[in-house]
Amino acid sequence: MIYTKTFSLIVPVFGKNFILWVIVLLLFGILIPDGLDQLRGGEHIIFGRWGYSCLFIFLIGLTKVLSASGLLVPRFRQIAVFLIIGVALFGSYIHFTHQEVVGLLINIMNIGLAAMVYWCSSKRFHIPQ
Repeated sequence: MIYTKTFSLIVPVFGKNFILWVIVLLLFGILIPDGLDQLRGGEHIIFGRWGYSCLFIFLIGLTKVLSASGLLVPRFRQIAVFLIIGVALFGSYIHFTHQEVVGLLINIMNIGLAAMVYWCSSKRFHIPQ
């Protein structure tokens, strides 16, 4: 009950768009450096050890950069969210099969943040008064 009252007091002051943009910028700040590192080939040794080619690393990095940039444009936001969730699900599978807990947790966090962006940007998002 206290959480609902606190949330109801905070959200009208800042607004739904403020919360949405904080989450979008947080997700943007997570995905852009990681995607750019993959575009430069920074993780080619790790991907090679897992049996993936350098072209695959480039495609994953390009998808991360494009989807993170798509979050900033409201028209492309839902497509970007689904791309982020898809890449994060694949990354979760890879990290799970190779027993890398930190990578798995980061991908689960990305899925959660992307789902929050989708929920906040949907028309059905309503804040109780």
